[in-house]
Amino acid sequence: MKIIKLEHSGLVLDKQGKKLVFDPVEIAESLPELDEVVAVVITHKHGDHYQPESLKKILARSVDARVFVPEDMADEIPGSEVMRPGDAVSLDDFQLNFFGGEHANILPGVVPCQDLGVVVDGWFVNPGDSLIVPSGVKMPRVLCVPTAAPFLKTCEAMSYIEVMQPEMVIPVHDAVLSSFGKNLYNGWLGSACQKVNAELKVLDTNESVLVDETE
Repeated sequence: MKIIKLEHSGLVLDKQGKKLVFDPVEIAESLPELDEVVAVVITHKHGDHYQPESLKKILARSVDARVFVPEDMADEIPGSEVMRPGDAVSLDDFQLNFFGGEHANILPGVVPCQDLGVVVDGWFVNPGDSLIVPSGVKMPRVLCVPTAAPFLKTCEAMSYIEVMQPEMVIPVHDAVLSSFGKNLYNGWLGSACQKVNAELKVLDTNESVLVDETE
């Protein structure tokens, strides 16, 4: 499977041409042309993860694509499907298991909105804007880890890596950083990866990595 990094927390999982898309946004660059999209997951309703026009571009090319959203987005996207923690969906070659439920706190004691974490095929974990550990998943092949955000301390992201013990870490939620900032924060994440023998795979926008699912 090919994992393609879009801007910020945007990701594409490409399995023999069929694509699963997470949080597509346009900040400094335009979205690539994406065909054969089977589903789009919007982890939560914040503007750095959900942009109506960016979603429309994808759906214009893949009219049968399903759109999965948390419950508090039910009325925002016509035809979207509400997912809750514990829900599971099988589509084409992808198996999705949803977890989480709440966006990490920015202000103490205040939940900003709902948030969907997703485990794909049992080995790819995207927590959205949270550091929630999905039940039943130990030592995933690939873990997406937020790099810098109003809700985040670097030590928390490092601890998340150490708890999850993945084989590979892909930093996300990084559009808020300069090139210098990305190198700085990724250096800290890299030190956590070393503790658990994980590979830190830093991807620029539209860069990709291939992961052999048969290993």
